[in-house]
This record gives sequence, C-alpha cells and structure tokens, in this order.
Amino acid sequence: MKDLEGKGLNETPTRPTRICILGLGNLMRTDDAVGMLTTRLLEADPRLPGDVKVIEGGTLGLDLLGRIDDTTHMIVLDAVDFGAAPGTPMRCEGEDVAKLPTSKSVHLMGLSDLMNVMLLMGLPEMEIVLLGVQPDNTEWGTVLTPAVAAIQQELVEATLRQIARWKDTAANQVALEREAASCV
Repeated sequence: MKDLEGKGLNETPTRPTRICILGLGNLMRTDDAVGMLTTRLLEADPRLPGDVKVIEGGTLGLDLLGRIDDTTHMIVLDAVDFGAAPGTPMRCEGEDVAKLPTSKSVHLMGLSDLMNVMLLMGLPEMEIVLLGVQPDNTEWGTVLTPAVAAIQQELVEATLRQIARWKDTAANQVALEREAASCV
C-alpha cells in the first residue's frame, strides 16, 4: 500500500549518504600531523568526489560536533600508537573505534567522546573507519619523519577506495529501493 506521494506506508526513508573525511592531529608535533596533512593531499586530489566533506579537525574533539552531525559515513585519519614499526598503517571500523584504548592517541579520547555525545543526543549513528599510522616521533617539529611520510599516499588510496565502496553501496541501495517501489 502507498501513500498519496507514492511511497510505501511502512517504508523507512533512506538517509542520503553524506561522507566526511576528518583529519586529526597537531601540526606542531611531527608525525602527529599525519592526519591533517593527508587531508590536504586528498583535497588536492582530483579523484576526490566533490560532495565529500573534508575537515581538518586538529585536536578539536567535541568542538567538531556541529561540523559532522549530518554525516552518515566518516573516515578518520590519525597517528595511532599501536606498538608497530613506525609507518605501519592500521584500519579500525565501527564499534572497534570506540573500543581502542584512549592512550593510543591523544585524539581517540575526543573521537570516542564525540561518538558518545552524538548517541546521547539521539543523532543517527554513522559508519566510521579509522585509518591510522604508527608514528615514529611526536615531539615538537613540523616535518613528518620519513617512515610516516612514505605511507601518506597509501592512506590517500585507502581513503579513496573506502569512499568508492560507500558510494557503490549507496547507489545499489537506491536502485533496490526504486525496483521495490515499482513492484508495489
């Protein structure tokens, strides 16, 4: 059964896909800047879809709430100390992001807090992927170490692949909804 607009009465409206890339880090702390600097590479990359929001989040934590509250899918780029060799990339998704020990990154506590505040506010959940890299040095400095600088392009490629996956999934969902609506 459909309403006057032709929509199924029991259908839940699909939220439009809104993708955000959030770069975290401190530009004055050597490898801690990798997330912020990688967002700059992505903004300059012509393959980045124009409808993807890019935010240099720095160390803002909860101050980011108003900038991401309409986001459905978020990629977080950050330096994460997980005990591997410097420059080693890592990927963490969904609930595992919130489970990461806050001591692994000065920003994960802010990210975890941000996720919890959004939940408490009743905002729709978002799909989150953290793409991180093991830092070599987070002391004062404005240049990435060679091991971390060498992984930046891999972070860019992994980010673009994830965006493509999400966009393909969204396009397939829309096609399925159209097909289902035409069958009713």
